[in-house]
Amino acid sequence: MLEERIRCRKLLEKLATPEVATASVKSGMNIASAGEFIRGCPSAFFKCLAERAKSGQVGNLNLWSASLFGHDVEGILAEAGALSRRLGSHGDPTLRKMINTGSVQCNDIRTEMLPYHVRCGTFGSLDLAVVDAVSITEEGFIVPSHVPVDISSYVEAARQVIVEIDCSLPLEIEGMYDHYLPALGPYMGEIPLYRVEQRIGTPYIPVQKEKISHIVVSELTKQGARSVGTDERSSRLAEHLIDFLQKEVREGRLPPNLYPIEIGLGNIADAIMKNLACSDFRDIEVFSAVIGDGVIDLIEAGRCRAATGTGLMVSDNGWEKFCRNINEFKKFLVMRPCEITNHPELIRRLRVIAINGAIEVDIYGHVNSSHVGGVSLVNGIGGSATFAANAHLSIFALLSTGKGGDISSIVPMVSHVDHSEHCVDVVVTDMGLADLRGLSPVERAEKIIRNCAHPDFRPLLNDYLERSRREAGGHEPHVLWEAFSFHQRLKQQKTMKI
Repeated sequence: MLEERIRCRKLLEKLATPEVATASVKSGMNIASAGEFIRGCPSAFFKCLAERAKSGQVGNLNLWSASLFGHDVEGILAEAGALSRRLGSHGDPTLRKMINTGSVQCNDIRTEMLPYHVRCGTFGSLDLAVVDAVSITEEGFIVPSHVPVDISSYVEAARQVIVEIDCSLPLEIEGMYDHYLPALGPYMGEIPLYRVEQRIGTPYIPVQKEKISHIVVSELTKQGARSVGTDERSSRLAEHLIDFLQKEVREGRLPPNLYPIEIGLGNIADAIMKNLACSDFRDIEVFSAVIGDGVIDLIEAGRCRAATGTGLMVSDNGWEKFCRNINEFKKFLVMRPCEITNHPELIRRLRVIAINGAIEVDIYGHVNSSHVGGVSLVNGIGGSATFAANAHLSIFALLSTGKGGDISSIVPMVSHVDHSEHCVDVVVTDMGLADLRGLSPVERAEKIIRNCAHPDFRPLLNDYLERSRREAGGHEPHVLWEAFSFHQRLKQQKTMKI
């Protein structure tokens, strides 16, 4: 019933069809949004906007968001030729192709910095914020979906707000959110968050009623969520990492329940969380950008004390688990704006253990996490840079090889740098783990090659290191004209092997 979803009677006057709501969008507008919008059919608003774009009624739009929307938002807009620029990470192959061919301009801004700069007006005025919501309170405030990410910042900054009420979302999601945005400064005070489970704001997004121009009602039936699972190599990697964390506890560098963990999505992340759930660790805390299936399983196993993130991004199976016992999960989960979860002050204060993925790592510990071959953008950097730079322990996890063993993930020099060696404490692959803390560049290289590289590539990497020391020398030796020899062979011969 709409009265349950829109409890402010005055705002019932703002109900509109998607066609009426999208008619307010003009060419060249700056639009920001957040929310999963991939639990089913395309967002009613964005689907209708794409149809307007296909018919030539609107175009040249700029989409701003740290959310990985997927096809149901950015994909359909890209296919319709509606997008001119994308600020933030992206999640759709169609849009990715257009970015990499220059059809759509993209600036891959760190997750927490995009909404901050939008609030500061760095990129100009934000014309419209589109909110994926569960309901609207009696006061007219917005209860966001289970994936609020950065939407609070956009509601604050936007001239106009359109709310899409998704009636397929459980009403019980209300209460999970903790709205609090840092002051813009200068000389702002500290963020008063000292524990993972602590709430410091409101369970809704405050907004002036006059700012809401339209409310669209939709019901997105579940379909097509990402599949999850663990493979043998990911499981071996996870075992190496758990062994390392247990050693850190034994030697007094970590507490028995560890420090709060930050971790992403995918097979490696799920394998790590699965191994944690089966380990001796208890009362684990999660302070992360996203909450995936692994965290849901950790809570179910009784091993998680508290978890906070910008959104619940899970598979169909994880979503069903959550919905079956939503009130129990709400005791452990808090969703926050990414300006909080990804804030350097809090990452440092809570001594977060950051576990992030990578495309490739070089022998000295520099990390490429966003560009294949140094040129083609994949998704984006997200919040990994902020976590890596401010964490108590910065870990990068990746498989040692790809493409059936033809590609080495450990290379002489990365083809693109997202994280310098100064922000990398540990590298772990399915081959083993390299603790790089306190080591010189050459010591790091020897350890990464010995522990993390696949045996098929160790001789080549050792040969490169030895010749670099002999022919070039210096603090971090490189034979510059051969530094990208692995990548050159891959391009020419379809393999990095000789």
